[in-house]
Amino acid sequence: MDVKGLIESLKEDLTCSICMGYFTDPVTIKCGHSFCTQCLLQCREGGDDIVTCPECRGVINYRNWIPNKSLQNLSNTGKMLRPHLLQSMVYLTTCDQHGEKEKLFCEEDQISLCESCSLAPEHKDHYVLPLDKAAEKCKDKLQEIQNILQRKEEKFKFSLDKVQMREEYCKEDTYVLKQSVISEYEKIYQFLLNEENQHLKRLEQESRNTLAKFEENEVKLTQQIQNLQRMILKVEENLEKAPSEMPQDMKGTLSRNEELLLQKPKVASFVFSTWPITGLREVLMSFQRDIILDPESASPHLILSEDLKCAKYKRIPKDLLDYKEILDNTFIVLGAQTFTSGRHYWEVEIGDNTDWEVGVCKESVSRKMSCSTLLGDKIALEGYKSQNDFCIWKLQEGCIVKKPIDKVGIFLDYGKGHVAFYNVTEETLLYSPPNIIFQGPLRPYFSLSIHCEEGPPGSLIICPQE
Repeated sequence: MDVKGLIESLKEDLTCSICMGYFTDPVTIKCGHSFCTQCLLQCREGGDDIVTCPECRGVINYRNWIPNKSLQNLSNTGKMLRPHLLQSMVYLTTCDQHGEKEKLFCEEDQISLCESCSLAPEHKDHYVLPLDKAAEKCKDKLQEIQNILQRKEEKFKFSLDKVQMREEYCKEDTYVLKQSVISEYEKIYQFLLNEENQHLKRLEQESRNTLAKFEENEVKLTQQIQNLQRMILKVEENLEKAPSEMPQDMKGTLSRNEELLLQKPKVASFVFSTWPITGLREVLMSFQRDIILDPESASPHLILSEDLKCAKYKRIPKDLLDYKEILDNTFIVLGAQTFTSGRHYWEVEIGDNTDWEVGVCKESVSRKMSCSTLLGDKIALEGYKSQNDFCIWKLQEGCIVKKPIDKVGIFLDYGKGHVAFYNVTEETLLYSPPNIIFQGPLRPYFSLSIHCEEGPPGSLIICPQE
C-alpha cells in the first residue's frame, strides 16, 4: 500500500461511522466498535437504555459503554498530522517513467508531473505550475467550498430545528383542537339532550291533559247513557199502562226529559303540538335525492313539466269523467327512482293545493289501481283543506288537524323499514308510522284529487336538490 493509502486508512480508523468525522468523546461498546458518544445517543429509541450497534446490529446496553481516551487522543493527533503528511507526499512521489520527483501539476489533466513529463508534447500547451502552489490553490478552493458547505449546514440545521419545533407545535395544537372539537360537540349534545327532554316533557303533559279530557268525556257520555236508559225504562212503563193513563204520563215524562232529548253526544278529539327540532333539516338534507316523476306512471289527467319536477291536475268537468274515475277521485304519479337500500330524503311543495297525498309505495303500484286498493302497498300522508282553511292529515290510525303547510319532507330508511314525514318550513315531525320490513323495491308516490270547483288546478312540485 502506498503512503497515501496508508494515510487514508489511518483516517478511516480514526473516523466515526455515524457522523463520518474524527472521533469526539469516543466510547467502545461490547462488540468492539467505537463511536462518538453523542452519535450513539442519537441511535437510542425514546428513553430506552437499549441500543443497537450501527455496525453489527448487536444489542448493547447504555450502562456498558466504555469511554476510550486513547482513541480520542489518537484521533486528535491524526487530525492534526494528516494535512502535513499529505503535503509531504510531494517529495515522496516519483515518476514511474523518468524516475524524477513529481514537483509539477497539470491543471488541464489534473495530474502530477515531473520536469520531463511537463516538456512532453501532450502537456506542451497546458497550464503547469509547481505542485505546492497547486496544492495551496486547491486548499484555498477547498477551504472556500468547506466554508460554503458549513454555512449551508448551519442553515439546514436551523431549518431542521424549526421543523422539529413546528412538529411539536403541531402535536400540541392537534391535541388542543381535538379537545375544542369535543367540547363544542358536547355543547351540541347537551343542547339537543335538553331540547329532547323539554320536548318529551311537553308531550307528556299534553298527553295527560288530553287523557283527562277523554276521561271527562267518558264520564259525561256514561251519565248521558244512564239517563237515556232510565228514560227508556220510563217509556217502556208507559207503554204497558192503560190507554187512559198513557197520555197523561207521557206528557210528564217528556217534560221532565226534554233537555235530555235535545242533547247530542260529543266525542273529544286530540291534536298534539309540534316543536321544531334543532338541526333537523341539515341532517335530512345530507340524504337528499334528486327525484323526478315517471311519465309512464302518470294519470292521463295529470300534466308533467318538462323537467319532470311538477305534476299539475288538468281540470275536467265531472260529467266527462267515467264512473270509475269519480269513484277513485285521485290521480297518481310515481317517482322514476326505485329504492332497495339506503337512506333517502326529498321535499314536495304543496302550495295552494286542496287535496293531495305523498309518500312511498311498492313498485308494482300502477295508476290504474284505485286508492282504496293501495292501502297495503303504500305508506303515505294525505292532506286536504276544509272550509275553515285548516289542513287535515289522514293516517291509517285516524286523523289529526293541522294548519296548512307549504312543503312536506319525506324520509326513507329502507334498511330499518322506517318512513317519516316533516313540515319543512317549521322543521317539525308530522308523522312516522311504526317500522316495518320492506320487501321489494319502493318508489316515491304522489297523487292529486279531482277538483271541479272554481279556482286554480292542484299541483305538486318536487323541490330541486340543493
